[in-house]
Amino acid sequence: MNTIVMKKAALRDEKSLCHACYWSHIQKGFRESEEAVYCCFSRFRAVPFKVADCTDFSNKNVPTREQMENIALIIPTKPARRAGGFAHAGFAGEQETEEEELVSTTE
Repeated sequence: MNTIVMKKAALRDEKSLCHACYWSHIQKGFRESEEAVYCCFSRFRAVPFKVADCTDFSNKNVPTREQMENIALIIPTKPARRAGGFAHAGFAGEQETEEEELVSTTE
């Protein structure tokens, strides 16, 4: 039995990933064929083809973490947890009574 492997073919109408990237510089002319795309991530370099995947892609339509932190609404709330330890388990009361007995016997 033979297996057939088909490679992914790019469609002609697909837009380049550079159109949504923060680091891209795109110049368009009056005709559809007049377009110059440059990547400005590390240095200003021309991109001669439509990009399908890029390691330095940064979506300019999604806010960055810093921008999200700046617009975040901070609501101060008290923690819903109790204090830890054995303070309310009856042990503190026994120590206080022993100290009171020692003070009363010394008088």
